[in-house]
Amino acid sequence: MPKGSSFEREICKQLSLWWTEEERDDVFWRTSTSGGRATQRSKFGQKTFGQYGDIQATDPVGQVLVDVFTIELKRGYSKSTFFDMFDRPDTAAQQMWDQFICQVLKDAKDAESLYWMLIVKRDRREAVVMVPFSFAQRIPELKSIPHNRGIVELKNGCKIKFYLARLDQFLINVLPLDIKEICNWTKFHIPSNATPSDIKNRRKKIIVRRKKNE
Repeated sequence: MPKGSSFEREICKQLSLWWTEEERDDVFWRTSTSGGRATQRSKFGQKTFGQYGDIQATDPVGQVLVDVFTIELKRGYSKSTFFDMFDRPDTAAQQMWDQFICQVLKDAKDAESLYWMLIVKRDRREAVVMVPFSFAQRIPELKSIPHNRGIVELKNGCKIKFYLARLDQFLINVLPLDIKEICNWTKFHIPSNATPSDIKNRRKKIIVRRKKNE
């Protein structure tokens, strides 16, 4: 059995349990041919609902997560690290992590998601997650866990601001409620000219709600 397929099933179960507070492990599953069907249809300008990236919601209760994030999973590639993009010579070929990021950026654009998420696990290592820094800024708790953040330039010249941390610690500090708030906020409540102060005030309301739910 390919280890990539096993990893995808493992992450789908982990995300399902996280999303439902340990009640269900079947809310998310692999997309058709790991997003291959959506990729092929995109070449002809055709949309494919729910089939971008590697993870889809198999129950409507999970649709919000894949509306907010297009999620790509990568397993193995143990000789490649994120930092290959920083110390590569200018004449070097496109690095593996560069390819990962370009892929998830394209899929997120095609899916019209709010954000992208890249989950990578090397052999005998813990899984890590990369998201746009603009998302991490919305979750104050993410500042307190070990992480990397900054700007990386891709081979194509595109510069992205990123946040990178271990997946298990990320899921402890990001609640499904946070994702649902972002989705509702972006679609219905927050004007395009929202300020950092608006974001801060909204976050305070989320924290109050958290305490009530404890």
